[in-house]
Amino acid sequence: METVYEFRIKEKYAHYLFQPDEGKRLGELVRKVELPVGDSRFQRIGELNASLKKEHNDFFFTSWDIRRYYTVDDVERAELFLLCRIATFEPAGEEYGTQYDESQACPSCKSGSKQTSPLFLNWNRIPKNKDIARTIAGEIVVSKRMVDLFAKHSITGATFGSVCHRPASSAESTDWFQLLTKSCDAEVTAPTKMGINPFDEDTAGQYRCLRRDLIGLARLSEVSISRPSYSGLDIVASRQFVGTRRGLLRPERFLLVSPKLKKIIKEEKLKGCEFEIAHLV
Repeated sequence: METVYEFRIKEKYAHYLFQPDEGKRLGELVRKVELPVGDSRFQRIGELNASLKKEHNDFFFTSWDIRRYYTVDDVERAELFLLCRIATFEPAGEEYGTQYDESQACPSCKSGSKQTSPLFLNWNRIPKNKDIARTIAGEIVVSKRMVDLFAKHSITGATFGSVCHRPASSAESTDWFQLLTKSCDAEVTAPTKMGINPFDEDTAGQYRCLRRDLIGLARLSEVSISRPSYSGLDIVASRQFVGTRRGLLRPERFLLVSPKLKKIIKEEKLKGCEFEIAHLV
């Protein structure tokens, strides 16, 4: 496996660490820079970000991602995969009338609110060239083609809810369906690492719940799942949540899929997501 860190660096500060021809300009304000693990400048990015925040209330980088590239042998040996980088769109279902029972959320971290109505969305905002997508609140929709392939290949672990237009309307989409999972019991365990960014593992526990319902703001490593907690279904969700409850944003569960489902999605060229290897330990 090869691991590469991707940063969006503020262009006005990029010269502190990079040559003018390094990275890729994304407009006038931001530059995308990729660094492999072991690059001597990696730690310096964290130091610059911390100093700019302290001295100027500003940031060296605006966003980050970690890309993992696997060999064929890595993929063939894998027992489980994380469904990740799902195409995202706005607005959230709550803005169109989707209802949640907040009384069922964790009193500490506010994760786990139960959806109590159909998913109401503006269908025109769902990406037309994708087969799977999520709202900014983590509500996941899939195309009819994907639903049909689940049925054709007897994929286990999924149920599909209606995607409706408005509470006052009886109209239901025939092209999009909400993806739900039958099992939310997969236990995230060590050595999974969570944090705020690659330089801050949140040692103060700002984004962790004492009940371990919420385990962090962002994922810094591959995901490991307790083997006894995995039901063997083709798609399952984690028991724990990641993210934060702020405005329309809601903490989300990890989605994990079997090699069988991952292979189908790849072979059928379904669009809108990527995969990383997850580990059963």
